[in-house]
Amino acid sequence: MEMLESEIRTDIFDVEEPFADELERMVVRCFHGCRTEDAGHYLIHGIRAHRRDELEARLRAMIAEDERLRWMAPTLSERMAEFPSATDEHRSYVVLDDRFMLEHAAHYLIYGSEWIAAVLGRSWRHPLLERGVPTMIEVDLPLSWVTLGMRKALSRLLLSEWTRQTVDKPAHVYQRSFTFILDRDLPPEIVAGHYHPETMKDPWDGRAVYRSPRTVCEHCGNNDGRG
Repeated sequence: MEMLESEIRTDIFDVEEPFADELERMVVRCFHGCRTEDAGHYLIHGIRAHRRDELEARLRAMIAEDERLRWMAPTLSERMAEFPSATDEHRSYVVLDDRFMLEHAAHYLIYGSEWIAAVLGRSWRHPLLERGVPTMIEVDLPLSWVTLGMRKALSRLLLSEWTRQTVDKPAHVYQRSFTFILDRDLPPEIVAGHYHPETMKDPWDGRAVYRSPRTVCEHCGNNDGRG
């Protein structure tokens, strides 16, 4: 915001594209919501892009292990076919504002994989609540990795917020819905840390407040609670 205040001397729309070009040199803190037993896995291996075959294998293993779900096994292939995910294949997603995710899209933290939860269906998602800990992975994303279109969209968002801060001088920054989509895995070098939120709202349960029974994963336990 300081850079904008010092540089803008013209119509705000005239600086949108030059600002997007400047953003290419920057790194932004982003967030990836998940449910995991060990956040240390992300620190070692990074964030894997969506791979349908890996999700199918994970779901088959879960159904084989859980006697409550074994009845699904004979028709599992048909159930999975009802939920195509080609548009997500080999894509990674991170968000700019973790507050917005906790308020409006926390199902990724509450249930884990959105696709697995969809295949299981509303009546059979509860076993997912017994696995892992709701986790927010912190990512320092180089904006040179995202498309010019995304940087332009981010430029518009930041300019809009700068205008609001300058004119209205509010005491807070609004929650923002902004997602970066990348056609790649995210390496461990850009994973900065993690935390486990205690409460969040479940968009699949009328936005009821979900209180996590655990706020420590294996990595936290092995590192005296540090992320």
